[in-house]
Amino acid sequence: MTFKIISLGCPKNLTESEYICQKLCAAGHTKGDDGDTVIINTCAFIAEATRESIETILEAAKDDTKKIIVTGCLVERYRNDLVNLLPEVHSFIGRTHYADVGAIIDRPGFYHREGVFSETFPRLVLTPRPSSYLKIQEGCNNRCNYCTIPSIRGGLTTRPARDVLEEFRWLLEMGYREINIIGQDITSYGVDRDRNETLAGLVRALLDETGDFYLRLLYMHPKGVTGELIDIMQSDPRIIPYLDVPIQHSEDRILTLMGRGHTKAYLEDILGMMRESIPHAVLRTSIIVGFPSETDEEFENLLSFLGDHQFDMLGAFRYAREKGTPSYKLKGQITNKVKNLRYIRLMEIQKEISRIRLSRLKGQTVKIIVENDTEDPKTGRMLLQAPDIDGIAFIKGRCRAGDICDAKVLKTLDYDVVVEV
Repeated sequence: MTFKIISLGCPKNLTESEYICQKLCAAGHTKGDDGDTVIINTCAFIAEATRESIETILEAAKDDTKKIIVTGCLVERYRNDLVNLLPEVHSFIGRTHYADVGAIIDRPGFYHREGVFSETFPRLVLTPRPSSYLKIQEGCNNRCNYCTIPSIRGGLTTRPARDVLEEFRWLLEMGYREINIIGQDITSYGVDRDRNETLAGLVRALLDETGDFYLRLLYMHPKGVTGELIDIMQSDPRIIPYLDVPIQHSEDRILTLMGRGHTKAYLEDILGMMRESIPHAVLRTSIIVGFPSETDEEFENLLSFLGDHQFDMLGAFRYAREKGTPSYKLKGQITNKVKNLRYIRLMEIQKEISRIRLSRLKGQTVKIIVENDTEDPKTGRMLLQAPDIDGIAFIKGRCRAGDICDAKVLKTLDYDVVVEV
């Protein structure tokens, strides 16, 4: 069988797509850009993602010569309801069956069993060198009141440090040099194992390995960021000074309704510590606008907070009302019109903040990753920019795709930079 895989959603889902590919190739199947089987690894954490997944499935099913296989979060969230909803699909495979995918891929039906799937190694890495992801855990115990992830992916399951280290060494041997550490909240690493293992301890173990590599820590809940972790980050140049700390909001009443587990004062303290300890670091966050009962005053206070703390990068989301979450039943649901207006205003303010923050890099030498050398100008990104979610670098000079090299920043834009090697 020749198969094509379409991976939707987050990098965690991508590592699972890579695991599925490895299992199928080990079973004698062939991965290709066009094949008799199309596997769609879906996302379904909000309605918009669910819609994209279903549209992708229906588009693939227009070719009735293809066998359609559906995996991922859509299967975990909607389960048997999908069988009648999507008769075009040959089989639905839940995440706890991924280890058996090579044996069941040809069988029609619905395959799902309770449990948590956390192991994604060995895998067939789908990202081009030198960048890859390294998933260190599965699920989440935070239980934020707007989030469907625990109901889809289960509670926190930490991968043993020895398994993470084995995969990390393998990635280095395979030529991957930018390793992005991912999980739903990586600061909770080891909490389910009585803290016998911690994120700080894991990062130290990774840094004990020899080699020319860079680590990026993604998805750090504010309440899990410690002085010890910050000290480690500033102690080794192989850790990219990139702090991805989703705050979601600034105001105490909204933070409480969200179930975030901290206050505005705590956020101000932790952000201040980060800026003081690593003044050259890039700070990234995510924000939800239009959470139920959010007042005009609270939104204005949020904008003031963002102006005071000057995040280098920011992703904003309109609140998505999802069935099964505690916030679904909250009074004071905000209209889509108001959500959109708040989103637009916030992003206009953030664009100016981003422009100002980037401008400080003009004339400096930075590390870049070259991603595309077939066009003029070449494109890539600074190491200070994460893959897929941040801006890009337009590159002048001689370099090749896959290079990590020094470049001088010639010009800065709203979100992007122009550099010369």
